[in-house]
Amino acid sequence: MEDVTSSSSSQSQLPPSGADTKNAPTAGDTITPNAAEEPPAPPAHTTAQLTLVLVALCLAVFLAAIDSVIITPAMPTIARDLNASDAGFAWIGSSYLLALSSTSPLWSKISDIFGRKPILIVANIIFLVGSLVAALANSLGMLIAARVVQGTGGGGLITLVEISVGDMFSQRERGLFYGIYGAVWAVATAIGPIIGGTFTELVTWRWCFWFNLPFDGLSLIITILFLHIHNPRTPLVKGLIAIDWVGSVLIVGATMMFLIGLESGGISHPWGSAFVVCLIVFGLVAYALFGIYERFARYPIIPRRIFAGMSRACTFGVVFCHGAGFMAPVFFLPLYFQTALGATPIQSGVWMLALAVSFTVSGIVMGIFIQRTGHYLWIIRGSMALFTLALGVMITFGPDRDWPRIILFQILLAAGIGANMQTLVIAIQALVAPEDIGVATGTLNFIRNLATAISVVLGQVIFQSILGHHAAELRAAGIPAGVVDSLVGGRAIAGSGLTGGFTDAQRAAYSAAVADALSKMWIFYTALVAVGFAMSFGIMKKELMTSHEMTKTGLEAEEAKRQKYQVAAKEEEKARAMNGQKAEQA
Repeated sequence: MEDVTSSSSSQSQLPPSGADTKNAPTAGDTITPNAAEEPPAPPAHTTAQLTLVLVALCLAVFLAAIDSVIITPAMPTIARDLNASDAGFAWIGSSYLLALSSTSPLWSKISDIFGRKPILIVANIIFLVGSLVAALANSLGMLIAARVVQGTGGGGLITLVEISVGDMFSQRERGLFYGIYGAVWAVATAIGPIIGGTFTELVTWRWCFWFNLPFDGLSLIITILFLHIHNPRTPLVKGLIAIDWVGSVLIVGATMMFLIGLESGGISHPWGSAFVVCLIVFGLVAYALFGIYERFARYPIIPRRIFAGMSRACTFGVVFCHGAGFMAPVFFLPLYFQTALGATPIQSGVWMLALAVSFTVSGIVMGIFIQRTGHYLWIIRGSMALFTLALGVMITFGPDRDWPRIILFQILLAAGIGANMQTLVIAIQALVAPEDIGVATGTLNFIRNLATAISVVLGQVIFQSILGHHAAELRAAGIPAGVVDSLVGGRAIAGSGLTGGFTDAQRAAYSAAVADALSKMWIFYTALVAVGFAMSFGIMKKELMTSHEMTKTGLEAEEAKRQKYQVAAKEEEKARAMNGQKAEQA
């Protein structure tokens, strides 16, 4: 059968004699394996094997992506069943995003040390365990803990699938496969509410988690049997020693403190409370400490060099704005449909089909276009412009069912989002050195996921704040003061049980208030995505390569990379010193 991927690659070269080797391993150093211990190259994939592997990888991404939104229509039901408090309710969704965000860069660096395949298998298993516990949860605390485990595994699945595709294909070929990947992600996030709403209404919300087990199990089996990429077979103890544990604790701790502070503000604690202020401030301080520490880490989780230059910095900036804006319609459109327009969970999901179809089409079309032409820069700019326009029009959405406008701008919105889901990955991989694809992709996912988590929290804060301004109107409409206080105090998203007994006049007043709060919220997202559009003009075009050699991982490759950039830094410092001396002499 035809071989369709090449397993050959050249080993990264160590610095020539005379290069700086101050921190390099000595002959007795146990970190670097001997050349004789180099594992054999993996066999090439046959067409059938490659197809199975791509299906397994897409399935893993689908499940990790759908779990960020599948419970959205089920959240009011879950909140009632588990007697969730105002403070705990939002964590059903945010805990998954928090864990997913904070662990993404760790997965990429750990896979650089141990290899992609074994770490991808570990991520699959963690995701399976989290799904099982979530399905069996009998308390809010148990469910939130399970969602954290799920998010940890999901962060690994999303990051490692992207990195594995980068290891398997050339930059030009990645366009098609990343297009499919992006389409799968888009479909998952668009139809997730449909599936979640269907399970909630017809069976039980627990099927939102049982749903994962057979499909992720299948993905895991295929990955074990048929994924052939470089496996350094790093000894466990040596690999664990090489991990940047201090950096790992700092970045995970910083992310958790910062996001918990945002999540708690205005809900369980006042924004000016010591609890909220300390968490946010300490989180920012921990981020700063992480940045400082990474300068001295032997194998940094996020090396500073991947941000060097305006083009890379602007690419990551666009990623942040795109990620923040992307989750907003996925999370808040079901709220608009169900609360402002009176839809059921299933109807809400069906009404978002325009989003799902457009996501799919735009992702695949852009992937094919990039593969055939090698052009990606104007896709980024055009998509961000379209994204900004569609969000801007959503500001005008009111409590009336204006179907032509709702459907049309869902299509435009999805086209703007879907086209950039993986185009930005291709851009950053083209801008960094081949050996940095893993950490660059992991960092991109970290920034995107962090933006997504922040976006959901800030969106809820803005929505609840504006809704609170309508409290007097809601009371004037005859809604009991206690119900109004609950709705404007943090229970609007989980408040379907509170609004069930409303009269038509009360429901109309509440729908108008919700529509107005969402409208003001869309202004924030429109401005944020517009900033991303402006930053896209700072990205430099780089030709996509058609040749490819499979990336090697492991401690030997990590040490070669470290020495390479250490020598480069010394030479750059020497050049700056010489230029300074020449300037003084002149």
